[in-house]
Amino acid sequence: MMELDLNGLAECSRFASLLAGCVPTPMVIALDGTLGAGKTAWTRCFAEACGVDEREITSPTFVLVHRYEGLPPIFHIDAYRVRDEDEFLELGVEEMFESDSITIIEWGMKVQDCLPKDRIHILLEVVSENGRLAKLEGTGVRGRDAVEKFARLWNATP
Repeated sequence: MMELDLNGLAECSRFASLLAGCVPTPMVIALDGTLGAGKTAWTRCFAEACGVDEREITSPTFVLVHRYEGLPPIFHIDAYRVRDEDEFLELGVEEMFESDSITIIEWGMKVQDCLPKDRIHILLEVVSENGRLAKLEGTGVRGRDAVEKFARLWNATP
C-alpha cells in the first residue's frame, strides 16, 4: 500500500493526472472516504486528465452512473445509495468492467464483492481543511502493475 500526503487541490490533481497515465483499460478504481473527503473532486481531476470537460463532471449521487467521453471513456458510479449488491449489478456494471474504459466507483467498499480482482483502491482521509491522506493499493496483476508504475512516476516527479 502506498500513502500520499495531499496538501490542496493542486496535489490532488497531480495524483489523479499521474495515475490516469498509468491505468490500463479495462480497470476499476474503487474510491472510499467519508462524506466530503474529496472523492468527486479526485474523479474530476482524473477525468480532466483523460480529456473530459470539467463542466461535464458531477457527482452521480442521484443518477448513480455517469459516462464521460474521455480517452479512455470513464464510467463514474456512486454506490452510496445502492441498496445491495443485486441493485449494483443491475446497473450493468459487469459490461462496464469489461469495456475498454475506466470505471470509478465512489463508496467502492460497499460493493467490493462485486468488483473484479484487478482493480485499484483509493481511500481518502481528511487530515485538515485542505489536506488529505490518500492510501492507494492495487490488487490483481494489472492493478498492482498500475500502482507500481504510478509510484515510480510520483517519486521521480517533484
